[in-house]
Amino acid sequence: MTGIGILGRIAAVVAVVGVAIYGGAAVATDAETLRALDERVDGSRVLNLVVNDGPMEPPPIAFTDEAGEELTLADYRGTPVAVHFWATWCFPCRAEMPTMDALQRELGEDLVILPLSLDRGGAELVRRYYTDHDLTTLPIFIDEKMAAGRALRVHGIPATVFFDGEGAEVARVLGDRDWDDPDVIELVRHIAQ
Repeated sequence: MTGIGILGRIAAVVAVVGVAIYGGAAVATDAETLRALDERVDGSRVLNLVVNDGPMEPPPIAFTDEAGEELTLADYRGTPVAVHFWATWCFPCRAEMPTMDALQRELGEDLVILPLSLDRGGAELVRRYYTDHDLTTLPIFIDEKMAAGRALRVHGIPATVFFDGEGAEVARVLGDRDWDDPDVIELVRHIAQ
């Protein structure tokens, strides 16, 4: 861990201790902790998270897997989930998907990444993209009509929405990121706890 990473973690601990000493709900502590962990010592952000002050129950959302079977977010209860909206025609999405694949490989079962493609060409088009870019870890899911995206009020891609094991929204990231960056991996590990 770099010196900046260590100092950032110390700042996060100080924020948590401050909330604990001066009072505040556990939810506020979690939100403040995420905000503190998201800030580097130099003031820049790791992911520039949009953090909820409390857990938000999502609307029911559905999407399809590669075989065309319908799934819902509720199918993943008990495991932290990141729903990632993207498309093969979106250049920032295309650039970040290999790093998203690396993040899933790194985190294993600690976090399930659900990459929902908005491509109208369906699973076959997405499979070709995965093959061409050597994506081997992420599953293929389709939200062709962006019903899940609309339900979660996602207005642009790429976008990533994190849910806790109970299915409540914790935070979201708007725009593309380098998901393979060590600081990002560490922050996502914390979100997935």
